Amino acid sequence: MNAAGQISAWVHTPVGQRACGSWVDSLLPARGRAHHAPPAGGVRERIERIRAVDAQSAVNELFLARGWTDGLPVVAPTVDRVRDMLRFSRASAQTALAPLAPMQGLATVEKVAINAVMAGCRPEYLPVVLAAVRALASPAFNLRGVQSTDESVAPLLIVSGPIVQQLGINDGIGALGPGVQANATIGRALRMVMINIGGGRLGDTVLAGIGQPARYTLCVGENQGASPWPGLQVEAGLPSQTSALTLLRAECCINITGELDDIASVMGSAVSAFNSLHGGCVAVLLAPATVARLTADGWGKADIAQYLYENGRIPAATWRRMWVARKIIPDYGAPAWVQAAAASGEAIPVVASARDIVLFVAGGSAPIAQHVYFPGWGFPYCRVVEPIELPHDWSRLVGSPQVCAPEHL
Repeated sequence: MNAAGQISAWVHTPVGQRACGSWVDSLLPARGRAHHAPPAGGVRERIERIRAVDAQSAVNELFLARGWTDGLPVVAPTVDRVRDMLRFSRASAQTALAPLAPMQGLATVEKVAINAVMAGCRPEYLPVVLAAVRALASPAFNLRGVQSTDESVAPLLIVSGPIVQQLGINDGIGALGPGVQANATIGRALRMVMINIGGGRLGDTVLAGIGQPARYTLCVGENQGASPWPGLQVEAGLPSQTSALTLLRAECCINITGELDDIASVMGSAVSAFNSLHGGCVAVLLAPATVARLTADGWGKADIAQYLYENGRIPAATWRRMWVARKIIPDYGAPAWVQAAAASGEAIPVVASARDIVLFVAGGSAPIAQHVYFPGWGFPYCRVVEPIELPHDWSRLVGSPQVCAPEHL
């Protein structure tokens, strides 16, 4: 503390650099729209010294002015906090995971850790965030399209395997939030990475017409304890004891109270317009009680997916009136399976096949049939599964697994 009562805080810079060394945010003002103010300041140091009576508040004000946040307050990425976070990475701090679109900033382990600190992550969450960033960089995810589209698509993170319980990722009651730190901050960390390393800044490279709350965070655990099916990681060919992350694109999240026909009715509506335009996956979160009842009646996972595929279709008359069918498809075309159904006057499937419906169980055990439909967006086909790499001393670092999520009711 100096004579003026100010405290010095050494904080990491969260923005990424391209392979040539240029800073991502320094390139944005020249590309941005006239109405969007360029970031204040312009620091170009890996670590910056902040002097203020309230250093935490000063960091928040400075980072907000520079366009380095999602609009919510952040945790100051001090040297000590970032160092503590990096203990949970198997790779070194300067290891580059991938360049991230649209500005091609290099996602190093250190830069990801900085943004995870800012998002409020506990250090032990870092392996999940790193897996999410690796999945984000997959060509199948089409990060450039997700960042720059005028639609409101958001990354959907589904975490499977033992790490769900070890980190207290909520897979039970209220699994889509709010209330649990892991879900809230892991998803938020990915958005911070998209902003600061990928260069996805609102009004410059991000042109989403309205946005959606899921663009702050959309992370959920797969409730394998309440599911009769192998986890999503097993479907992808990984061992059951491997923790993994499934990354999808979600145009929105729609709560559905009811049974399979109610889910199908929502799927077969205008909310699936972009799936019928581009193809790809959709996801359906199913309530444990409903899955238990269907299982008792002899339904398997493939049976449910097939039923939703056959019944969750857009009626032909509705399809002809839809904006996508009238205004977009005549100029840009549609997948062959959509064109064939439209030409024959049949109802329009929202995916090419039943295997494109990603089913998973989450939510509390109360006998309440609450499900969620996540319509997809864009192209190419997107269902990215990424194993979560744990540090070699994981057991020592986290101690005995603890269930931190709310009790399943």
